[in-house]
Amino acid sequence: MTLFELKEKIATLNAAIKADADWIAEKAADPTVKMDDINAKTAHRDELVARRDLLQKQHDEMEEAQRNAVAMKAGSGNGMTEKDVIVKNKAAFYRAVATGEDRSKVYAGLGAIPAASADLGNGSALLPSTLSSELIAEPFEENSLRRVEQTSQIAGLEEPRISFAIDDEDLLEDVIDFETAKEIEATADTVTYGRYKTKVKIKVSDTVIMGTDTNLVNTIENELRSGLARKEKLRAFAKSADDTHKHMSFYMNGIKGVTGANIVAAIMAALGDLPDAFRANAKVMMRSADWYTYLQTLNGTNNELFTAKPEEVLGVPVIFNDKADIPIVGDFSYAKQNYEPVATLKSDEDIDKGVYMYVLTAWGDHQIKLKSAFRLAITDLAVIGGVAKINGALIKATPAFNGETPSSGIAYTWQVLTGDSWGDVDSGYTGKDTDTLTTTSPTDDGATFRCKIVYNSASTAYTNAVTMPE
Repeated sequence: MTLFELKEKIATLNAAIKADADWIAEKAADPTVKMDDINAKTAHRDELVARRDLLQKQHDEMEEAQRNAVAMKAGSGNGMTEKDVIVKNKAAFYRAVATGEDRSKVYAGLGAIPAASADLGNGSALLPSTLSSELIAEPFEENSLRRVEQTSQIAGLEEPRISFAIDDEDLLEDVIDFETAKEIEATADTVTYGRYKTKVKIKVSDTVIMGTDTNLVNTIENELRSGLARKEKLRAFAKSADDTHKHMSFYMNGIKGVTGANIVAAIMAALGDLPDAFRANAKVMMRSADWYTYLQTLNGTNNELFTAKPEEVLGVPVIFNDKADIPIVGDFSYAKQNYEPVATLKSDEDIDKGVYMYVLTAWGDHQIKLKSAFRLAITDLAVIGGVAKINGALIKATPAFNGETPSSGIAYTWQVLTGDSWGDVDSGYTGKDTDTLTTTSPTDDGATFRCKIVYNSASTAYTNAVTMPE
């Protein structure tokens, strides 16, 4: 059996597994469907998964052997190491993407084209499997969430919300806390990862394209990884997003907020509010600026804290992330980033500026598997986000708060998108400092607006962006 045939069979099995999983998810909530039928379908799905895993192992071994054979052949007789050959192949691929040359010649040394490429409509733009894994799945430091969350590349991934069970349990509450039990009862005991598109664009000068192999590979891969990390952070810590993407954010999932007099008191209260099952593996995600600001407020009352590590003060590991402006406390093994095992890479040239634009397109999802495994540590009533909706010439902003919406202290500033930048609307707009903006036609036809919402000059969030019809 050839490598291509293996890929096709694996793709077919993945489709069958997803079909079974969708059937189970739909019928499990239907009381008219017999449990025997559901159990039979579940057993069939598990058998398909086992078969797929066997083929995947054979595929990986065959692909690795093929890659090694190509690398050895390319490096033999010229003093090149296997690492040198891989860098050379990568550089050849990236140059082919930029110049429009035939990429197929360099695919063999980097992994074959993924199966079912025609279904994507971008077969010629698909990344070799090796590059897809390295660029998307390998952890890197730019997004500190990668240190505490899992990252995977599995098509149609489904996972249980709780990965353990106790024999002879009578009630779910006997295994976990009541709050978590109610959450699972209200949703489902499995999490299904969706397929959402992510695009990362980078610019590389033509001198790099025509330069050394090592410099070319390092420049492109570091920029793509950094761009993907920024995308992940923007979604995971978003305070406003559309209905399609808001489930990816820690701040828009209805995670419980716990307040305190200062940021450390709020974090300690949040830790104390966590159930034992999650507290045992709890970590704190927060901004380093907030930690150092807290130290300054001590004003010499406890000089020992200035030299102590944050985890020594809080008693749990602390991970700094510049987007976590509301500290998140919890067991981060209950959040996960999954990418589909395919990605595309395209390029275009700006002749006048002497740069190449690379566009990486990946498909994946970020899921918070259990919101009850987390708490938000809040020092004030915090604005979490908001929604902007169009009604004729009017755009209405509705803020979302942690807790009851306050009756005062809310400030609105409407903004318009010009090119790639947001700026405050000018004084000619009616309602520019209120929750409702009045636009004019045809001047604003096709224009994109959002609202900046500030509470008590401290907590800031932005609504989703809305575009006026043309």
